[in-house]
Amino acid sequence: MKSENNLTFKESKHFADTLYVFHKNHKNYLNYEFSKYSISLIQVFCIFKIYENDGINQKDLAADLSLTKGAITKAIVKLESEGYLTREKLPEDKRYYSLMLTEKGEDLIPVMKEINEKWEKEIGLDELDSEFLETFKKLTIKSIEMNEKRNIYY
Repeated sequence: MKSENNLTFKESKHFADTLYVFHKNHKNYLNYEFSKYSISLIQVFCIFKIYENDGINQKDLAADLSLTKGAITKAIVKLESEGYLTREKLPEDKRYYSLMLTEKGEDLIPVMKEINEKWEKEIGLDELDSEFLETFKKLTIKSIEMNEKRNIYY
C-alpha cells in the first residue's frame, strides 16, 4: 500500500499538486510555441504588459509581473536585441528606462493571443464558468499579497 507521500499525481488529493502540474504543462506548451519566435514566456508577459502600458518603466514592469528587477532586465535586453522593443532612459531617473514596443513587437501581439487561446480551447478552459474563474483569480491575488508581505518574489 502506498503512503500519502508516494502517491502519483493522479492519485493526489492536494490542490497544490494539481496546480503545479497544470502550471508546468501550460508553461511548457507556451514556451515551446513561443520558442518559434525566439522568445520565452517571461518575455511574452513583458510584451503584453508593455503593450497595455506603453512607456512603462522596468521597475513598474517588475512589480506588475511579480518578478525581480534582474529577471526583467534580462528579458528586456533580449527583447531589445531581437527588435521587439526600444528603451529610453527616463529623464527624471536615469536608473530606469521607459519601454515601448516596436512595430515588430506589436505584430507579435495577435500571434501570442492566438497561441494562448488555442491552448485554452484545446484544454477546455473556455467551458469553465465565470464564478470559478473569479474565485480562482481572488485566490491568486491573495497568494501574491501573502508573498509581497514577506518580500518573496519569483
